[in-house]
Amino acid sequence: MLKQIGIVLTVLLWALPAEARGIDCTKATTRLEKTICADPQLRERDAELAGLYAQALTEFKGAIAPYVRKDQMAWLARFRQIGVPGEDAAWCEIADKACIREELMRRIQTFYSGTYRNSGVYLAPDGRKLLLFPAKGNGYTLRVFDPKRLPAAHIATLQDDRAALWDGPDFMVAKMGDGSGLDLPPIEAGVKDGCELRLLPAALSIRVWQKGSCGKRDYAGIYRRDLTQILADYETSID
Repeated sequence: MLKQIGIVLTVLLWALPAEARGIDCTKATTRLEKTICADPQLRERDAELAGLYAQALTEFKGAIAPYVRKDQMAWLARFRQIGVPGEDAAWCEIADKACIREELMRRIQTFYSGTYRNSGVYLAPDGRKLLLFPAKGNGYTLRVFDPKRLPAAHIATLQDDRAALWDGPDFMVAKMGDGSGLDLPPIEAGVKDGCELRLLPAALSIRVWQKGSCGKRDYAGIYRRDLTQILADYETSID
């Protein structure tokens, strides 16, 4: 019986995408792979990351797997630049194991975030976009904007530790500012904008309610998750 269970687990493991299985140290070829395989702590982090990634593929019964897979592949493409001659991987040198370990830990913490399953790019029927970035614990930050009316219609979570919270297990409540996360201009002298968004996330959508003027724009509505886009697509610009 134990042998049969072992065979089943092995089949399930190899049914996963290659990037979900971690590094096979018997086939390590790149400088980065060899560096990780030679260090027990790095091997442990790599195995932990592979397990978390495999688990993320099953979130919402696999409904967001295309997003998770594309997100992980984008991260891997950058991570694998470490140790490749001529590649721009200035954030980590191949000999700096502490830096490599930190890079792995940052990615591990992303998957551990209670909001990773809700992270990503969401689109409203009229073209408005909502970006939900995961953070440590159950933390998150938001960007919501209308590409047709930038930058005036671009708002982001305020730069405040208490600006993005959960109201029970279902609702996210975020105090919003301008595109830099600073206070929006007052509605009138002495009257703050008071922009706040209340969100109800689901597997493939987020419903948004709005409180306050939010720069005299309407951000309420239902945003459908776009599984073809990832947050890394918006690291340098909002378009």
